[in-house]
Amino acid sequence: MLNKVRRRQVDYTWPGFVDALASLLMVIIFVLMIFVLSQFFLSQKMTGQDEALIELRNNLVELSEILSLERQTTTELTTQLSLLETKIVEVKKNLKDEKELVTQFREELAGQRNVLSLNQSKIEDLKEKLKIKIQDSVLLKNNLSELEKRINKKDTDINEKNETITANKKEINELISASLKLRNRLSQLQTLLSAYKAKDKKEKVKTINIGKEMNSALARRVEELQKFKSDFFGRVRELIKGRKEIRIVGDRFVFQSEVLFKVGSEELGIKGQEEMAKLAITLMDIEKSLPTDIDWILQIDGHTDNLPVKKGQNYLDNWELSTKRALSVLRFLIKQGIKPDRLSASGYGSFQPIDKKNTNVARARNRRIEMKITQSTKTNQ
Repeated sequence: MLNKVRRRQVDYTWPGFVDALASLLMVIIFVLMIFVLSQFFLSQKMTGQDEALIELRNNLVELSEILSLERQTTTELTTQLSLLETKIVEVKKNLKDEKELVTQFREELAGQRNVLSLNQSKIEDLKEKLKIKIQDSVLLKNNLSELEKRINKKDTDINEKNETITANKKEINELISASLKLRNRLSQLQTLLSAYKAKDKKEKVKTINIGKEMNSALARRVEELQKFKSDFFGRVRELIKGRKEIRIVGDRFVFQSEVLFKVGSEELGIKGQEEMAKLAITLMDIEKSLPTDIDWILQIDGHTDNLPVKKGQNYLDNWELSTKRALSVLRFLIKQGIKPDRLSASGYGSFQPIDKKNTNVARARNRRIEMKITQSTKTNQ
């Protein structure tokens, strides 16, 4: 029995040993796991330290490059500093020389100031004289401007008088031409009268003094025409009294183009139609009191300035523009009741200016419509 018990006790020892070994193995495994984990964490830490070391190396390389650049810059600055020091020495030397020159100049300036102080009184006198001269020159300029104004006014008066003289000369030439025609006609009548006188002598018929009656009749016709012109002029003078844009020059009425036409236009404007309507009424009213056998014509002349015609207009040149404007006035007067055989129109372009100056004022005066009453150009039968 005891042997059996002992055997059983020996048999219980081995499992305990196995348990102890198992526990020891577990402890070893736990220690190994801890060791592995620690090795893992150490390796991770070492890897991070390697990256930090690489970054530090890169930073050291950059710092070394920057340091080399700074050394170069320092070398250059040192060189420049040495140059500047040399220049400063030169500048100090120049400044010393200039101070000596300034001292000399001050001494000379003091001497010149003494001379200027002596001449100051003379300068003041010269200033007073110059002031008087300036005042005199201002007065002379004012007088010169007044003289120029007077000269311009005189020139204007002379131009107007020349216009009047030219118009009078034209009228005289026309009257001379008309008188020559009358003399020729009179000589023909006197020839016929001599023939009739000779015939009457032979036939012993009492002769009537036809020559005197003919001269008297012709004189009456001329007188009636002059009276008609005078009456017409008088009424139109009253019509245009106080208007600068319509003038009377000699035996002509001068209408500025701006009164009758728009700029660049050949058709009468509204204001121009009103003026021509008044003129037509006056002309027809006076014509009623005139004998029907007196030949008269209202001559309408168109004139322009010397500026060339712009492109795109309905006329080629100033000749055509002046003619079309004169015809426009003529046709309007016919519509108002003036007989066509009492009207005549001509265009002269820019070739008969009344003011030959090349200014805007002169060109405005040259743009005009002239009208005059004259004898008919029909041949007496």
